[in-house]
Amino acid sequence: MNPFNYQGPVAPPRLIDRRGELDVLQRAAGDGVAIRLAAPRRFGKTSLLDAHVASMRVVGHRALRVDLSRVATVGDVAARVAEAFSALPTDPRRSVRRWAARLGVSAKLAGVKLSLAPSTARPPADEARAALLELLDVPLGLHQQDGGLTVVCLDEFQDLLVADDSLDGLFRSVIQHHGGAAAYVFAGSQPSLMRALFSDRERPFYGQARPLELPVLPADEAARDIESLLTTDGLDADGAVDELLVFSGGHPQRSVLLAHHLYNVLDGPAPPEDPAAAAIDLALAETRDAHQAVWDGLGRVERIVLLALADGQAPTGSRVAGEHRIARSTLQDALERLLADERNVARDGHGRPYVLDPLLAEWLRRPRCELPWSRCRRPASRCWRW
Repeated sequence: MNPFNYQGPVAPPRLIDRRGELDVLQRAAGDGVAIRLAAPRRFGKTSLLDAHVASMRVVGHRALRVDLSRVATVGDVAARVAEAFSALPTDPRRSVRRWAARLGVSAKLAGVKLSLAPSTARPPADEARAALLELLDVPLGLHQQDGGLTVVCLDEFQDLLVADDSLDGLFRSVIQHHGGAAAYVFAGSQPSLMRALFSDRERPFYGQARPLELPVLPADEAARDIESLLTTDGLDADGAVDELLVFSGGHPQRSVLLAHHLYNVLDGPAPPEDPAAAAIDLALAETRDAHQAVWDGLGRVERIVLLALADGQAPTGSRVAGEHRIARSTLQDALERLLADERNVARDGHGRPYVLDPLLAEWLRRPRCELPWSRCRRPASRCWRW
């Protein structure tokens, strides 16, 4: 069985590296220090949180992850909290069981997976707020009962503001009194919004969490972990892992995706002469439609900037501006829009913009057709060489 799962969070035993980040999270939990964890999407944030939860449970603490992604209403938030807290021992005030039914959550507090009713079937916002106020206090009730610690990881914390711009204030009003009862990790995949939530003096959580950035995977440690899994199944990568990690730039999800295809290539009846190139080709074929969707969703100037970044050019320089007859200020505005979006472009440790997804960058660099201009009938907006 291929050990490289890239379509969801990685199981804690399969987590590649992240030893340093796990150590920071564990020490912070022991010290009762809140952590703000920020990373772009597909950087392994949820996998790291699941590994942290697992390690905390091993040493005897209660631990859970609350998935707040794409919550749309206060009722959604309350239902997600009730769902996650159902993994805890029955709380002394029976808050989870009592509110679960009223929130449309079928809860059996014995590890059985819950089913959530549609948000339209949930109680009104005022009742959902009342539920949140009581549910969020469950760790305190458990601590008063047995003196134990509960580790709570709030995943995609910034999505609270979609449901209600004041919900971070409600969370803060409750958990500020938890002291030694609970340790919190606030995690999000929109780094700029997460920074604003904790560094804006007007927000309730201003200065209330220690920042932890999730960087790309270090090449040496990632190579060691990937090669170990390949060797366990009798596969010899012969330098291909290093090539793929150079190509991926340490992007966590893309590194695992490439490792998955490399495993299949090496495990085939006739491994190719260049297994790294074959793995990249397979990964590009799998992600082609997603890249096309990104391309189709951009305007002309944003496309020019993205192409320049993929080619290693200065996207707002005079060469790109002159080639396309566009003012450099217009290119700069487009670059700022891409950076603000945070899905396709980011800045590296030196402040230089780059394409986040190495497969998207490679897809942009590769020609998609060999037709001469005279025979091409594709609209300019869909043509590689416009």
